[in-house]
Amino acid sequence: MMKKSLQTLFDAVHHGKLDFADFIGGKVESHYDVISAGPSGHRREIVRPDKTLKAYLTFLKAFVIEYLPINEDVVFSYRKGFSAFDAVAKHAHGRHFFQADIAAFFPNIDRGLIKRTILAAKEQCPVLDLEDTIERILDLVCVDDALPIGFPTSAPISNAILVDFDNDLAAFCRERDLVLTRYSDDIIVSGQSKDALQGIEDEVQERLSRLVSDRLRLNEGKSRHFQVGGKVKILGLMILPNGVITIDSKLKSEMEVLLHFYLSNRQIFVEKNGGDEESGADKLTGYLNYANSIDPAYLAKLRRKFGATPIDILMHRMLSRK
Repeated sequence: MMKKSLQTLFDAVHHGKLDFADFIGGKVESHYDVISAGPSGHRREIVRPDKTLKAYLTFLKAFVIEYLPINEDVVFSYRKGFSAFDAVAKHAHGRHFFQADIAAFFPNIDRGLIKRTILAAKEQCPVLDLEDTIERILDLVCVDDALPIGFPTSAPISNAILVDFDNDLAAFCRERDLVLTRYSDDIIVSGQSKDALQGIEDEVQERLSRLVSDRLRLNEGKSRHFQVGGKVKILGLMILPNGVITIDSKLKSEMEVLLHFYLSNRQIFVEKNGGDEESGADKLTGYLNYANSIDPAYLAKLRRKFGATPIDILMHRMLSRK
């Protein structure tokens, strides 16, 4: 691979439409704002880059971040063509399960950890002067010396940060005939034997601390063990006893209620969606397309129950606007 300087790559991409001097030395703080988003009680800070910073970050993502290695057999978050379904599907035939999540995942990925991860992949990166420009790259991808939620670079960086952890834990799981997947901060392990999962929480935490950072801790009180025979729900998806993966029954119920009133009593439908028919229909469209991607057999059931034509019209309503 022919390596080139960061400026050469930048100018080749932007052809003078963006100023490299600003990219390499301008004030980053003037290019983003911070908003609070999410439901009450679970709100979090989202950092929104402006058009210029988004272009800078997209450039860095293409020429630096995308070259960071990940364990593609383990991590399925933020990857094109993959979803939570893929992370859950590998556990479809498990009988015993362990699930945990990492507390405050993005905020605890600090500047030093990001630097270490990027420089570890310098041989694969096409940037010739990566070591000379690394501090500026960190200025651009970090906010307050941590990984912000909302930057286009943040998600792939978070995947790469845990590559040594993913590799080591995967090897441990293979020795015990266990299956491991990760979806962002959610870690899932399954197997046929309850004994094989003995002590798995300690094994996970020990590797997080030793291979990544002492700052990364499993969410206390949220780790859980469960097994076939009880409700097997992972990442919002259900694994049925026959190994079929489907969407949660609560979402199915909500979807069918909305469909019923959308087709039979539009006034009640509007009331159930806060008086906004358009956003309610958009939500229903999203639900239907999600159901189709996860469990086409369930969507076929909805077609039989409510009619194929209205289902198709709803599913394609976004496309009809373009």
